[in-house]
Amino acid sequence: MARGEQILRHWNLLRMLQTRGTGLPLRAIAAELGVTERTIQRDFEALEEVGFPLEHQEDEYGKRYWRLPHDFFRSGPLVLGLTEAVSLHLAEHLLRPLAGTHFAEGLASLLEKIRALIPARALEYFRELDDVLHVRRAGFTDYAEQADIIRLLSDAAREARTVEVTYRALWRGVDYTTRLDPYGLVLYDDDLFVVGRSHRAAALRVFKVNRITAAAPTAGTFERPADFRLEEHFRGSFGIFHGAGPPVEIVVRFSGPVAELIEERVWHESQQLRRQPGEATLFDPSPEDADVLIATFRLSNVVEFKRWLKGYGEFAEVVRPAWLRAELRAELLAAAARHAD
Repeated sequence: MARGEQILRHWNLLRMLQTRGTGLPLRAIAAELGVTERTIQRDFEALEEVGFPLEHQEDEYGKRYWRLPHDFFRSGPLVLGLTEAVSLHLAEHLLRPLAGTHFAEGLASLLEKIRALIPARALEYFRELDDVLHVRRAGFTDYAEQADIIRLLSDAAREARTVEVTYRALWRGVDYTTRLDPYGLVLYDDDLFVVGRSHRAAALRVFKVNRITAAAPTAGTFERPADFRLEEHFRGSFGIFHGAGPPVEIVVRFSGPVAELIEERVWHESQQLRRQPGEATLFDPSPEDADVLIATFRLSNVVEFKRWLKGYGEFAEVVRPAWLRAELRAELLAAAARHAD
């Protein structure tokens, strides 16, 4: 039996024992987990050995009902279930891109308190869950050297204080300084952004934090618009870029295996998907049994959307609007020209 399968069974076993306060008989546990009663007995022995205080009560017929003490994860007013405790342990991986910042330090402090509730040997045992649930990234930004800037921006957003930042505008190739009223921070795709009103632009802007080369507090304060909500601000965005105008309806035809791939996820809250019979194309001249997927989105900014579509090559075709179809065609032709012999 794979080690990971055993660990997951132990995890599920402990969760069952803690959430069903009256206890469970051995036969019921074995049936629910799909193993023999002897396997469960061996699991009990292994878990007791690493420090989990399993207990049982017998009824008048001598039948044993197993459970965990109801207050096993109690510490003052805080009560955690086993699943919650282990999930917080795994959450440490998700904030690794922010290592060295006060966000990650806050989670680390919380996890230390959580770990104090779990027997040391038991915690070590469940660290092997890393082999069952692995968080993998293609790349990430190291924010450790910008920890002070991040804390300053976070404090300024909370206290409504204006800051002065020096920003490296990557695509324009210039550095500039502006006063900024930070409304809040956004973690998107493992990158950190600050959203706020730029005094230089006299408008709302999104700044990538790792391009802020310097930041300093000022004596100025600001009043954040009462109706501003970060979630609402990005509702028409496909990623982090925000459009100034109203959302535009965009229709895309996906074909081949990409059609099923698109159906597997919710890419944007506005998306609507429907299947329709396929049509012959240069890449699929006989699609008698093939369907294509028609996807509709409502977006106010298409910069990141176009990048996303390009990743699907010939299997993604913009149906409308015509101006977006023309833009994408021109960009794809330019890319093809770069790769000409």
